[in-house]
This record gives sequence, structure tokens and C-alpha cells, in this order.
Amino acid sequence: MDSKKIVNSLIDDIANGAAISQILLKAQIIAYNVGDENFSKLIKNEQQGYSPNDDIPDYRKLKSMVKATFVNSWGKAQTVDVHSEMIEHKRIRDLLTFVYVKESLVQVEAMYNNAESGMLRVQVPVFAYPTIKELYKNYNVKVYSANYCFSKESLLSIVENVKAQLLDLLLQFNDKLDWDMELTADKNKDMAKTIINNVYNVKAVVANMGNGNVETQDITVTE
Repeated sequence: MDSKKIVNSLIDDIANGAAISQILLKAQIIAYNVGDENFSKLIKNEQQGYSPNDDIPDYRKLKSMVKATFVNSWGKAQTVDVHSEMIEHKRIRDLLTFVYVKESLVQVEAMYNNAESGMLRVQVPVFAYPTIKELYKNYNVKVYSANYCFSKESLLSIVENVKAQLLDLLLQFNDKLDWDMELTADKNKDMAKTIINNVYNVKAVVANMGNGNVETQDITVTE
């Protein structure tokens, strides 16, 4: 199958709601033929997931709310919303404001389909617990658990964002490439790389839930 047929087939797949795994496999062929290292890495990461050392695209950085459960010395528990913007440490503040979704697109889609409610809960890394506790240092409590809470629709936005960017790329390929020659020809490869840079250098909108505001709640101990 030549490159133009693959491009057109991939456009049809996206338009007709084909499985994301099928879409990414064909995108991998296009990326290989273009020979753009960054585009190939992007497609590979979307197929396999992102490692801790990879830069996470903005569309995978989801605005979240953190709910922490505190326990006092008598074993009484209370869950409150964490007021993360009061945290001075930028890395920890960012960590408690956003969820970085690193799973493969197939896994992200499965998480969305298998969600039992409209809101998802994901555990906050334990190393952030001391910072959360510090926000309530005047209370004699310890952090029992802390979870990100975010809309399952934000997961769907990740999948749809990838599809939209890829569709934009393919439509421009169809419009601007010279299909009288192969995609591997220097003229087409140069144009394809320019299109890739234009599409994937646009900053994606960060998906969020509601207005993103988090209200502070005092911890009250009930004896």
C-alpha cells in the first residue's frame, strides 16, 4: 500500500471511529516513511505510554482536585479538599494541581470505558503527603490517604486530542504534498516535516474540570 493510500485510509479510520490501536499502527507507518524523529517518538509514546523521563504533552496534563483523608490521634477521620495553590514548593504545587496521564492511548481509552462513575480517583504519590500535612500543621492529624479526583471525560479528551491533531496533519499532507512522487522523496519529506512542526508545536489546551477552583476546608475533629 502506497503512502497516499495509507494517509487516506487513516483519514477514513479517524472519521469513522476506528480503534485507536489501528489508527496508531497506520500512523506509525507514516511516521517511518517521513523519517521525522520527534513525530516517530510521539506516535511510539502514544502507543506504549510515556516514561518518567519523557516530556508529557499538554493534552495529557489534566487539571485535578486532591481530596485528602486525615486521621487524628483518636482514630477519627475526615476528608477535605486540598488547597494546593497555597503550597510554596512549585514542583509539589504542580503535582497536586495536575494529573499527568502517562498510560498508552489504548489504556486511557479502557480507563474511560471501565469507569464506574463520572469521577475518577487516582492515588497521589506518597512523597507529597508531608506537604499536604503542612497545610494543616495546626491540627493534630496525619495524612491517611490522598487522591486526585477528576472527570472521566478528561480522559476522553486525551484520545480525541490525539485524533484531531493527527487528522489535521493528514489533511494537510493530502493538500500540500506532491503525490506524483513518493512520500520518501526529499521534497515531500521536507514539506511533511514542516507540517508536523506546525501541527505539533501548537500548545494544546489543558483539559480541566469545572472552573478549577478548590475551596479550603478546616479540619474539625469529632470526638
